[in-house]
Amino acid sequence: MKERKFSKNQIAEIRAKLMQDGTAFKCYGHSFKVSKTEFPSSDIDPIYAIGRDEGLFGPRMNVNKFGPTCVTLYTYDMLGNKTVGKFRYDLIEFVKEEA
Repeated sequence: MKERKFSKNQIAEIRAKLMQDGTAFKCYGHSFKVSKTEFPSSDIDPIYAIGRDEGLFGPRMNVNKFGPTCVTLYTYDMLGNKTVGKFRYDLIEFVKEEA
């Protein structure tokens, strides 16, 4: 697979799109959607989650950070084991929704 090279402006644009609630994209051959949870208190930062759009209880992972080359995700299973994953920016393709 050929790796795409991005400038700093393009990476900032991708990060900004991923920080919007409801953004749909494809990566690793699957469709994903971003959800953003904000709290009324201004002291708490918003929480981002990325997951497949399979209803309310579909598989989702919380965003740990939006890094310089990828988005780092994490989740916990029923036994408390932590699973970590990454989406590289060069593998993300945004889905254009038609109105």
